[in-house]
Amino acid sequence: SKNVVHLYCITRVSFMSVSKSKNLERKLNNYEKEATLELNNVCGSSLWQSLGFMFFDQLEDPEKIAKANFYYGQLQIINEIKFSI
Repeated sequence: SKNVVHLYCITRVSFMSVSKSKNLERKLNNYEKEATLELNNVCGSSLWQSLGFMFFDQLEDPEKIAKANFYYGQLQIINEIKFSI
């Protein structure tokens, strides 16, 4: 009886961890999609994906460059978090 309660508690904690992990993964995927969409809009294409932040030097508007750098930074952080979970 005592072992069953302990097993239940372990299973419950594991389930909650998996649930939280899936929720975090879903949120990160949503942020990644949003940042990618914004970068495509700012850059006018998805060419930045193959060139990276060097593509932003081709943008003439300082506001667009700043926005592109912001969203590219977000993508880098998202990738680092995904790699560590």
